Amino acid sequence: MNLPLNELRRQQLEETLRVNFLKKQELITLLLACPNMADRASRDNLLSGVRKGKLRANFNRNDVALIDVENIVNKLLDFSGALEELISFIRLKDSGTNALQALETFLNSLQIRTLRVYLASPGDVNAECQVVREALERLSNSGTFRGSVAFRLEQWEEAKANASPATTTHEPPKLSAYDLVIALFWGQLGEPRAGKGNLSGTHFALQEALNSPHPETLIYRRTEEKLFRPSDKAGIAQWEQMEKFFQSTLFGEATGNPSREVCQYNNPTDFREQFEPTLEKVVQKLLARPLPSSAPTSSNNASGQTISHERWEGSPFPGLRSFAKKDAPIFFGREAETDALVKRVSESRFVAVVGASGSGKSSLVGAGLLPRLEANVISGSQDWYVVQFKPGEADSPFAALYEALVKTFKNLQPPHLERRKRKQEFVTNMRSDPATLCEALAPTLEELSAPEWAEILLFIDQFEELFTQAPKEDFEPFVKMLHLLVDQPRLRVVITIRHDFVHRAIANPTLAELLNQGFFSLAAPTTRVLARMIKGPAEYADLKFEEGLPEEILQDAGSEAGSLALMAYTLDELYNLAVKGATKQLNFADYTKLGRVEGAIGQRAEATFNVLKGEEEAKKELLGQVFRELVNVSNEGTIATATRKRAALESFVGAEQALVDAFTKARLLVSDSDSKIGYVEVAHESLFQSWKWLQQWIGEAQEDLILRRQVQNAAAEWQRKGRPEYLHWNHERLTLVKAMCERLTPQWSKIEQDFLEPEEARLIRELHQLTTSHPRRREIGDRLSQSEDTRPGVGLREDGLPDIAWLPVAPGGEVEIEGATFRVAPFYIARYPITNCQYDAFVKAEDGFNNLEWWADMPKEYQRQALDSPYIKAWNNPRDTISWYQSVAFTRWLNYRLSGLELPLPGNPSGPSFVVGSNVELRLPTEWEWQWAAQGGSEQRKYPWGEWQEGYANTSEAGQGRPLAVGMYPQGRASCGADDMGGNVWEWCLNEYSNSKALINFNSTNSRVLRLVRLHCPHCRLR
Repeated sequence: MNLPLNELRRQQLEETLRVNFLKKQELITLLLACPNMADRASRDNLLSGVRKGKLRANFNRNDVALIDVENIVNKLLDFSGALEELISFIRLKDSGTNALQALETFLNSLQIRTLRVYLASPGDVNAECQVVREALERLSNSGTFRGSVAFRLEQWEEAKANASPATTTHEPPKLSAYDLVIALFWGQLGEPRAGKGNLSGTHFALQEALNSPHPETLIYRRTEEKLFRPSDKAGIAQWEQMEKFFQSTLFGEATGNPSREVCQYNNPTDFREQFEPTLEKVVQKLLARPLPSSAPTSSNNASGQTISHERWEGSPFPGLRSFAKKDAPIFFGREAETDALVKRVSESRFVAVVGASGSGKSSLVGAGLLPRLEANVISGSQDWYVVQFKPGEADSPFAALYEALVKTFKNLQPPHLERRKRKQEFVTNMRSDPATLCEALAPTLEELSAPEWAEILLFIDQFEELFTQAPKEDFEPFVKMLHLLVDQPRLRVVITIRHDFVHRAIANPTLAELLNQGFFSLAAPTTRVLARMIKGPAEYADLKFEEGLPEEILQDAGSEAGSLALMAYTLDELYNLAVKGATKQLNFADYTKLGRVEGAIGQRAEATFNVLKGEEEAKKELLGQVFRELVNVSNEGTIATATRKRAALESFVGAEQALVDAFTKARLLVSDSDSKIGYVEVAHESLFQSWKWLQQWIGEAQEDLILRRQVQNAAAEWQRKGRPEYLHWNHERLTLVKAMCERLTPQWSKIEQDFLEPEEARLIRELHQLTTSHPRRREIGDRLSQSEDTRPGVGLREDGLPDIAWLPVAPGGEVEIEGATFRVAPFYIARYPITNCQYDAFVKAEDGFNNLEWWADMPKEYQRQALDSPYIKAWNNPRDTISWYQSVAFTRWLNYRLSGLELPLPGNPSGPSFVVGSNVELRLPTEWEWQWAAQGGSEQRKYPWGEWQEGYANTSEAGQGRPLAVGMYPQGRASCGADDMGGNVWEWCLNEYSNSKALINFNSTNSRVLRLVRLHCPHCRLR
């Protein structure tokens, strides 16, 4: 079996050390004695172990001698100059040992070989040029070639992007001393070079390489059909020249037989699949050659870069975060999709990357597309400006766009003190005129002196946030802005969107049109791709897997799109465990400990939850309080969909903040430390399904979360339209919101709080407006009876007894009625007439209506007198069709049930209190008491409110023809605060009608006093 070169050399060093150092202590002591040896801390620890007669635990395994050597080899190879230090020290002690000679020979074999590579291309195969660079980079970092080969890549540049072709005298380099020449062709051969027989630079360089015995030469030709506009005469001429070029004797004999191999491919993906294995074989062949005696000279028109092994710092697996541009070296597996996306972006000014949650959409753009653009795979794209943001990063997608713009373009940054003002102005302007951005960006490129081929790419990640988090009023202007942008010659838009939100996008005609322009679907990765995603980054970071583990992870991951995030998180956790164990091997034991792919996230979340302080139920309640701010649930479509939501860190305090910190440390939540206001969000939506507790909580709370989102959208719409009354929610909907609030305890904004004002409060506020008509007051009363009329004094207490709002009438005085004068002492009166529900409480009570005690001393025919149905049955209407005897029986029962009720002395709170059943009783008022309260005592008002005013009472002028709910005319209250003393219904008084001064005789059948008016009576009879 052929071992990788670096592994073979590692074994050679181990064998050298074993043969020449019989005792491990001798070798270790010798190594530690080097005065300039790297890693002082490790040296001291090892030396301490030697002195105590034992080595550290990480050296203590079955074959101690073997493991000792392996660890020493690791140190010698890992630390710069360590092996040279050891050799120098041995040379000083004993220059003639076999060990010295063996180590010196080995050191020479470790010298890195730099291969010189020349890339010749006419300029229309930039994507393939980037494939070459990536292949060289990954080869130098692979386990086979790491530390043994580097590449010096030089590339002939025919012309800059969009520059007009012209004959040039720039000299291509001499290629005879290069190790590898790679020539790429498609539809251009390049412009002729003076003094080279009218050959293009690419043609001349290739011809020289083929005529030289030294360099290996690889020739590739793209066979994909290239379309030209009829007006593109130069392009057509280039294509015809290319056809003649490949029919020349450079590639074939006069007989027509091919003399040189030309590898044909259809597209960049096809090229990658052919080129990578071929390159590896060629490099192995070149390394077997002896070192060249001379170095090549570079051309003035060739750009060069050195490509060598670069140690990857940290985990090569992103966990739950998406890959970013800096992660391009470890972004494996999506090469074909990246090639296809580059092509789509080059063809369309709007591209939507569509895929399931967790399929890698953001990573494909961030670590796939953007690095390719920076590498100029689309001609001129190296000079493009990328503006990247998410719609939900701020309270408006326009605000998020503004922050991204000023971050990208320094010339747009306002003075610090004006930033908030400028941002708000931008948002306002964009909402009213989305064309504002188009007008601003063109001058921006001019101010930056950007080349004429430079463009602006708007990358909108997680576009579904436009539906789930953005204010509704921003949706239409934002979509219009996108439509306007893609019509501009120097602007492009790329979005990523979850596939389960596409139906909402195509419901908008403008978005549907945009999606038709550049719909790019990203499928779940295949098993082959997943394997590359696992092994590629690990090899790049010099990690090793226990045999069979990658295959086990692949099997557990399956082929679902969401499993990609689970797998990435599991691999990241395995890496962290390997680091803690001071090893670079990912093993089965740790994999099982993590809960495998399916359980890794959930197990970490559960472990993080378990170490939180507090009782189990209290902690679960706390989790709900935190995640209610981090989860959105949408019910658009056939199923509810959970998405992550950003929340300001300042919205979490105390125990909530501690929980957020713990889950952030566990990398289950991520915070934005770059923003002015700190934000936090779920690292990946896979957490919603992977953690059973959270999955269950979302299932139970999803209706509440949906309702919360509906409230937020409705409140924003209400605010945008000027807070019209008709957009307020009614009591029935608000009842659902109230129940949701008790379970979810959401934090509402001031606008949302105002929007959620109870319907009852709005109706009662309307009653206080004099402009409210009589019919409307009738509607309000009926509506209150259907909803929740919580006005004190209208309904029942929690114990089922009538809830009476007692109003003091003080001071007392004298009242004259029909020539007779009556003395009135201070007393209390109910704010409203007794309502239907209050009287029903008496009727239904076991000790109520049927209790003969309340009917004592009354005429037998009136005892427990059969009740007539009320004229209006609404529960908050005054109880009518009640006899005087039925009224007295009610007051007797209420006096008994409220026995002990204590009220302050009217007009003198510091005096002795009124105590029901002790020094006062509950009863009907006498006529003079009623009159005193109605006229405002000594004010002697003509009407309870003063002079006559239309609209102050339910009289015949109101035209309603029926009683209304109590308290529908608050402007008609008496000065003591009592309602309905001037209209609506008659009210019984305690005394007889014919003899006001007679003692109260309950057994009498004489007429009793009624005050107020019937509804058909005009206001003149109120007095």
